[in-house]
Amino acid sequence: LKYVVLVMRANNNGEGGTMALLALAGQALRQRPRLRTALLLMGITGAAMFYGDGVITPAISVLSAVEGLELATPALKPY
Repeated sequence: LKYVVLVMRANNNGEGGTMALLALAGQALRQRPRLRTALLLMGITGAAMFYGDGVITPAISVLSAVEGLELATPALKPY
């Protein structure tokens, strides 16, 4: 209930995600520039982790599928 009430209502002109939450929090912290800078760094780090996960996940999936072929058909082991 808390997630639905708080997080789902937090949007930046209809947009969501890490950068939208960063923009909303940045607006709330205009009077505290040091805290706003720290928040900016955390938001950029969160977005970088999300993009990094999006890059590496397909490669790991393909690699595990190819390794699974070796178990299903031992004749493919040299390839």
